[in-house]
Amino acid sequence: RGTPEAARSMWARRAGDGVGAVVRAHAGIPERRVDMWEALHATFCREAKEAGTQGRPRCRTLFLGDSITEACRGTQFGEYYDELAARRRAFEDFFPLKEARAFGISGDRTQNLLYRVCNGELSFRHPPSVVVLCIGTNNLGRDNDSAEDTFLGIRAVVLEILQRLPGTRVLLTGILPRGPAAGSPPQMPPVPFESDAYVGQQPLNPNPREAFARKYAQPGVHTSAIHAVNERLKALASGSGGSVAYVECGFAFLTADGGAIRPELMRDVLHPSAEGMRAWFAVLKPAVDALRNAPAPRDSWYEGPRAIGDGGDAANGGERSTNTATNTMVANDGREPGAHNGSLSSVSPGVRLALSRLIAWSPHALCVADATAKDQPIVFANDNFFVQTGYPPEEVLGRNCRFLQGPGTDRETIRAMREAIARGKEFHGRLMNYHKNGTSLVNSLVMSPLRDEKGIVTHFIGIQRLAPAKSLDDAPAEYQFRAAL
Repeated sequence: RGTPEAARSMWARRAGDGVGAVVRAHAGIPERRVDMWEALHATFCREAKEAGTQGRPRCRTLFLGDSITEACRGTQFGEYYDELAARRRAFEDFFPLKEARAFGISGDRTQNLLYRVCNGELSFRHPPSVVVLCIGTNNLGRDNDSAEDTFLGIRAVVLEILQRLPGTRVLLTGILPRGPAAGSPPQMPPVPFESDAYVGQQPLNPNPREAFARKYAQPGVHTSAIHAVNERLKALASGSGGSVAYVECGFAFLTADGGAIRPELMRDVLHPSAEGMRAWFAVLKPAVDALRNAPAPRDSWYEGPRAIGDGGDAANGGERSTNTATNTMVANDGREPGAHNGSLSSVSPGVRLALSRLIAWSPHALCVADATAKDQPIVFANDNFFVQTGYPPEEVLGRNCRFLQGPGTDRETIRAMREAIARGKEFHGRLMNYHKNGTSLVNSLVMSPLRDEKGIVTHFIGIQRLAPAKSLDDAPAEYQFRAAL
């Protein structure tokens, strides 16, 4: 909870204990770049301040991101290139400049974008209706950040946008498919002033046809991490009460069987070509329009807070809909998480609102168990719980959470947890759980009692910070230290 500088200093001291690795800012901590980004950042700040003033058009749709977003301006690091002019035309055809802006800087990670939005790029007099966010590919491809850290970085940007732009909705595009193909070392050259230590050298393939097919083949080196990040982003959107939506875009760049990136849409297996931009915008435009016209989000500045289980749920059963035309997850009438999550109607109204906000924005797996029912079954779980454990709702709701335990679960920890439950006390502990596919998960568990108006414990909420045991074992000491914190 200290300043970013204090956090970086702490990690640097930790690295000095013998790790020997370069210490970078965490994906969720603002970081100022040291290269030629500053002039472009100043341009964005000026455009934000001027939008909607002195007869200038308002910005109704704002794109935020890295080089993919900057290409919408026809530039790279602020320099115009003929090759990028067609990409700018594609952007203007779908999102005219009189109502849309693209603030992207080549090479940006989530922490760099977070620094930018914290330092002037959201200084709009009239907040945009929708912010389209496409960021994270450089965290995975350049920094080898984990899917968890990359997701946390994107989430930090989302929360900053929502805090600084009241009433704005955020549309997440997810991380787009990219190369290199699985089994290949990273090939992407560094941006100017960036270290090339991570660049891998790939042997030349004497067969041009095989080399071409290999270049565009999927799955790629980062496909698994991209999928993990995007699943977490879907869960974030699903629990946001209508403030955030997710649109699936990856399919637009792949062949029908998903086995390769289409060369004409992404020649360098990273940046969409002009034709790729048009394919991407054909998916994004309906999603932006749908989100702009959606009812006010729950817990917004102009509608007021509403807790899960409060009035208005019954009309549609609180269900969420997926717009099949746009693959966009949007809440019906801006209502609460779907019926597949279970119900909090039995929880005391006095704590339901706070609990609703925690459920909507927590990056962790959360579940609520009924302490008054036989075997204390789970009555509610957020989408992160389903995503991170691999169990579908029908295999979670109505069951005691012991189904996550297995042969490696420490019996003494379980005994201590049961004693805390019996006494109605909070429990903190670390235990081994298991994904549905058998993967070992280290669960840093916080379990707290929920009481009714008379002070009687009626439910327990479990906040489960799950991480694959192997990923922690294999991670550098710096990351293990961060994860422990």
